Amino acid sequence: SSGINAEWPLRPGTMWIPKIRTAAKVDSNIERNRELKRLVESAKKEGVSQGVIQKAITAWESQDFKEHQFGIQGREGFTALIDCASTSIKKTENDIQTLLRRHNFKYASVAFMYNKIKDIECQLPENISEDDIEELALQCGTEEFFVDHENNKITFIIDAEEEREVTNEIKECNLDVISTSSRYVPIELASISESDTKKRIAMFMKSLGELSEVEDVHHNVENMDEIMAAS
Repeated sequence: SSGINAEWPLRPGTMWIPKIRTAAKVDSNIERNRELKRLVESAKKEGVSQGVIQKAITAWESQDFKEHQFGIQGREGFTALIDCASTSIKKTENDIQTLLRRHNFKYASVAFMYNKIKDIECQLPENISEDDIEELALQCGTEEFFVDHENNKITFIIDAEEEREVTNEIKECNLDVISTSSRYVPIELASISESDTKKRIAMFMKSLGELSEVEDVHHNVENMDEIMAAS
């Protein structure tokens, strides 16, 4: 994944808030929503308080709670799309603007530089064979998929515009959809070589990870893992 969530150490609990919020958007009933239940249990193990968890689960009940995506541009061809969810998008925009100024980056329209991909995660039938899984994926209209054998799940990877068609096929195959998420894949990757730019990108990404309104960050940096490991 090109995102920030779960990749780099953040303050305790920060990475769980967007994940819980995203899962709760589908269904906020913890008994019905298995994915939400799993995330809540993991967050509790890491010391996230019940109050913080509850706030994340019920976030979507507020009419003011909205999603927004910001595009940004930096040096050496660095671009990113920042997915946010907040009751005050203006405040979030100002918080990110402060970080941008600090590192000499700026807001920019960069969405056209990315392809939107949908990941549709479904529960697999018990004891299904590898051949049957491949057959199932073809029936659902996609050859790109990932199987989580441990939890008996399959994730179909499709172009965003195919979502309705594939979702209908999934229903026809009697599969239960657990979650649907979007990600943005850069059309071209940028490799960052200047040490100052690397330092700025690492600090910027870490600072974004501290903002609980940030759901995910999609970027085009080929050597991001190396940059973050060195920071």
